[in-house]
Amino acid sequence: MVRSFIRFSIEKPLLNHILLIFIFMLSIFAYINIPKEIFPPMNMDKIVITGGYTGTSADVLDKMVVQTIEDDMQNIDDLEEIKSDIKNGAFTISADIKPGADNILVLNDVKDIVSGVKKDLPSDMNEPVAKIKLHAFPLALIALSGDVSKEELLEKAEELKSELSNFKDLSDITIRGDADEELDIVLNNDKIKAYGLQPALVVSAISNISSIFPIGTIKQQANHLYISTFNGEKTKEGVENTLIDVGGKKLKISDIADVAFTLSDEAELSHYNGVRNISVNVTKSKDGNAIALVKDIRTLLKNLHQKNPQFNYDIYTDTSVWIKNRLNVVFSNIMFGLMLVFLAMLIFINRGIAFVVALGIPVSFMIGLIVSELLGDSLNMLSLLGALIALGMLVDEAIVVAENIYRHLEEGMERKEAVVQGAVEMFPAVLTATLTTVFAFLPMLLMSGEMGMFIKIIPIMITVLLLSSLFEAFYFLPLHAHEFLKVSKEGSFTKNLWARMYVRYSKVLHFFFRRKVISLITMVSLIIGATALFVSQLKFQLFPEFDTTQVYVYGKVDINNELTDTEQYVAQLEKKILENIDPQNVSSVTSVIGFKMDSKNNAEVGENLFHIFVDLKERAPVNMFDTYISPYLSIEYDKDVKTRQKDSKVIAQDIKELLKDEFVKYDELVVKVPGAGVIAHDIEIGLRSQDGRDVVPYLKELESEIAKINGVFNISDDATLGEKELKLRINKYGQELGFNEQSISNSLRAYYLKGEYGKLFNNSGLVRIKIESDMNEDIDSLKDLEVQVPSTNQYVLLKDIADFIYVQSYVTLKKEDAKRIKSFYASLDKDIITSSEVMKKLQPAFEKLKGEGILVDIKGEEKENKKNIREMTQSALIALFLIFITLVWLFDSIKKSLIVISTIPLVLLGVFVGHYVMGINLTMPGMIGIVGLAGVVVNDGLIMVDFIKKAKDTEELMSRAKTRLRPILLTSLTTVLGLLTLIFFASGQAMILQPMAVSLGFGIAWATVLNLIYVPLLYAVVYRIKAPQNIN
Repeated sequence: MVRSFIRFSIEKPLLNHILLIFIFMLSIFAYINIPKEIFPPMNMDKIVITGGYTGTSADVLDKMVVQTIEDDMQNIDDLEEIKSDIKNGAFTISADIKPGADNILVLNDVKDIVSGVKKDLPSDMNEPVAKIKLHAFPLALIALSGDVSKEELLEKAEELKSELSNFKDLSDITIRGDADEELDIVLNNDKIKAYGLQPALVVSAISNISSIFPIGTIKQQANHLYISTFNGEKTKEGVENTLIDVGGKKLKISDIADVAFTLSDEAELSHYNGVRNISVNVTKSKDGNAIALVKDIRTLLKNLHQKNPQFNYDIYTDTSVWIKNRLNVVFSNIMFGLMLVFLAMLIFINRGIAFVVALGIPVSFMIGLIVSELLGDSLNMLSLLGALIALGMLVDEAIVVAENIYRHLEEGMERKEAVVQGAVEMFPAVLTATLTTVFAFLPMLLMSGEMGMFIKIIPIMITVLLLSSLFEAFYFLPLHAHEFLKVSKEGSFTKNLWARMYVRYSKVLHFFFRRKVISLITMVSLIIGATALFVSQLKFQLFPEFDTTQVYVYGKVDINNELTDTEQYVAQLEKKILENIDPQNVSSVTSVIGFKMDSKNNAEVGENLFHIFVDLKERAPVNMFDTYISPYLSIEYDKDVKTRQKDSKVIAQDIKELLKDEFVKYDELVVKVPGAGVIAHDIEIGLRSQDGRDVVPYLKELESEIAKINGVFNISDDATLGEKELKLRINKYGQELGFNEQSISNSLRAYYLKGEYGKLFNNSGLVRIKIESDMNEDIDSLKDLEVQVPSTNQYVLLKDIADFIYVQSYVTLKKEDAKRIKSFYASLDKDIITSSEVMKKLQPAFEKLKGEGILVDIKGEEKENKKNIREMTQSALIALFLIFITLVWLFDSIKKSLIVISTIPLVLLGVFVGHYVMGINLTMPGMIGIVGLAGVVVNDGLIMVDFIKKAKDTEELMSRAKTRLRPILLTSLTTVLGLLTLIFFASGQAMILQPMAVSLGFGIAWATVLNLIYVPLLYAVVYRIKAPQNIN
């Protein structure tokens, strides 16, 4: 069957050349349509439930609604990690939806839970709402400014939002600084008292001045009418003159209240380079092409500015620029690797084989791109780096097949038969080699959680490309070999080079084969000893640090500050940063007040929070490759934007030093370079008690311990005390007068609770009616407030009928899986210390806490490390068994399979030497490289064993081993050359996969030695193959 397949490819050249053109055309369409982004999705879809009750403490909200919802959500199998954030007046419950679960079914289950809770909640509460929060892909921010009123700015922002809504593949468009129109009615307490009115009845009367609900229809023949009210007065004068009936007394609203149509208080404020503006945050869907979308958005903004020249439309935090530049970097790496591979084949074989093999690489990439687009994957940093890693492997199959065809041509076989016979001979071994590599990477798909989502594109891309390469090696390559392959002339440089190499290799084999057993034992012992030595020197961290294009400055001020107060604090920070930054390094400074975000893009809102985004310019070239090679191999290269001379880490340190005098003014102030986004904090430790004790003293004690450790910084926690709460308890005298908590609550709410009590429509749409009292907001006014005695016309002072009890809780009540928890967070300098080393230093403190009944929950990088190491170990075991099964299928022998697979543990020496030489810690990408290396290492080993298995004595065995020298050296050389730029010249986000390239590159280089010397030696010892003179 294989022979017929190969003959068909040779005998139908015209058809197959047309097929190549067709694949090329499809690949162009795939490139145009495939989404382009920096990183693939790394956040799972979530269920989010939000709700609130103005004026209610976090503790009351928890008991009122949150606990019940959490308890029921724990019974839904498709949810995991239920977390709750409860603040005064509002709460959020979130839970990750397990991959593969039906989002709609899960949402319906949660909605049923929420519906069951609603019947027990107050009627005027903001009822809990459940929705699915899909992963959003940041695209760009648009700053809208101009010398106009805020109302006009908001109007243009809404117009822009409406225009953007017409764009396909935009998932969310949010206006920061948005405000809704509302009708504010401020009750005059003195006038209400003078009229002898009860404030609660006044509020009830005013809430009925508008109705927005339909009344019904009249279906008269040829005249259908829809009936509704006027939906409220549309003007200030109309509302003021509206008559209301309060306890039998009729009066105008203006008699007892001030009326104004205003804009609601903003939930967030936005600054761009220190100036307040309206900003529009735009995110895209998974299928959106960031580069094309931003291009269209820029065109739209240009047209809007031409129509409205008094408004400025500035686009910033443009992720498409980052994507474009990162894609250029990786693409130039791939092109350079391709050139190195071609050059190596040109030098070490001949032009024919070099051309035939190199021609297959773009074909494999084209097929891979088509398949990726069909699978719904995107073109991102990881998929392209996966392609770069696969580059050297892609030519392995082609080199082995082409070299065998060439060998038959050298022996004088007829061209067509040499092509068919050479390809057929290598099919079992090449198929097995491809499968072992695929089986090494595929088990990584079993990794769970956000790390699994983050990394899965790499095994998928490598698998797709390797299978594409396998198809190319046995379909298009034989065709090209038949057309272009020629034997080098006698005495050529290539032939002379390999002749010398064969002689030297033969001498090395003879040296080791003189004392086979002793040589084998010595070699293995030295390798194991050296491996153990290097392992003892290695440190482990989740991801390597890398240069980014942003620095975060975020934090919080005292909880009693309002939004405008927080804005003044932020303005001071902005001023210092803007006055001292180098415009060569920084492009813009953007601030959001009322909001902060962690490294996983999880947002927290509050009037005392802020987040400053310092957007950096692109890094200037830092190595020879970026300076002299990348500009000429990129799709489009703009050297003018690459002006930054400092790493983001250095700039962050400069900003921290600049703001060092400001830290004491803030409850929290963090300067941080965002990471890969898989974890929110390097260090995160939570404490909880089983008996309800306050764990904060223990938390502070642990924080003081970690602060002593060198390399730990940005220490913060979620144990900040919140606003004080005043609880009124009816005393005995009040109870005797007939007061109870309900009557006191009804009396006071009208004075102190600004709430929404109705809605009306005007020309701009829905307007909310807000009612509040002009009561002085101080404690003495509250104590001296006269409240009406139930069922009488008499009044008493509040302080006479109630005890005033003050309590203070924390700003946020956090819960995980329905249990309250307090946590602290910290960042690490990975050059000094790793998370595992920090945990070892804290172990005595943990033991002390456990002895006192405090439960310690270690999260952050350490938790992720343990989970990933466990899953990587499982993946490695699965990969080993799949590789072993494949080898047994090829050899039909346990012994031969074990000989090949025994190189895997020995090859670790090359990996650890590589990490040591490059001065990097072992990381999760490095471990993924080790697992993938297992499949690559056995490829040359199985080809070696497949050729030497028929040897009858050591001379024949060494002679057969010599025939494998050229393909083994070439496959190893091309793979290492393909990884060369990623190993030595990685920059920016490409640093994430540098450890993987180091594992593969140095591992393959060392595996070459093992496959050429160790494998033949072990085979001779295991099968007791003797020298010719010793054979009886």
